[in-house]
Amino acid sequence: TAVRKHTIEGSPNDISRTSSLADGMDLMGEESALPVVTDVLQLTEAHRAAVKVIRRMQYFVARRKFQQARKPYDVRDVIEQYSQGHLNMMVRIKELQRRLDHSLGKPAFFLSEKGLDKGYYTAGARLIRLEDKITKIDQKLDDILIRSQR
Repeated sequence: TAVRKHTIEGSPNDISRTSSLADGMDLMGEESALPVVTDVLQLTEAHRAAVKVIRRMQYFVARRKFQQARKPYDVRDVIEQYSQGHLNMMVRIKELQRRLDHSLGKPAFFLSEKGLDKGYYTAGARLIRLEDKITKIDQKLDDILIRSQR
């Protein structure tokens, strides 16, 4: 039955580039209802035409997919995708930097005493104020310790 099935469905040599899908559809006939086939020998001419049309469609789809897979990358598309990805990355980095500056404060804020006013609510400014308070408490404890030893 494998040989018989191969001859019914047609060989790959039967498919020509000049024959169109519409030619195969014309052989089927629009109004003829196909009876149910239980054996390969019961195939009518309409069945054979339907099988050929389906095989042609499968062939053309497979050929198109193969040609698309073989097609080399267009350099312009690659460069455009790269630049778009680079732009997205730069936007994310800038947003991350903005958020860090907002939460920690800009590094220039901590170089002088003037920076305490600018970044009063940032985490970095609060840490500097806390360190200053701890230093003052440490100095007071040292003074108290020195006075208590006299």
